Amino acid sequence: MNSPTDEQAALIRITLERKAMSYPDRYDQESLLNLHKAKMHLEMAIGLLNQ
Repeated sequence: MNSPTDEQAALIRITLERKAMSYPDRYDQESLLNLHKAKMHLEMAIGLLNQ
């Protein structure tokens, strides 16, 4: 699980700012955000388990 690319980070950032892209790009935008959120939750869970 690496860090997102610059392009992916920008896409995540505009999504968090509630700026939606037009269809069909919006599906990719929301999918990428969901993957990013899942990664963050997994990292938090691993951190809690390692305490």
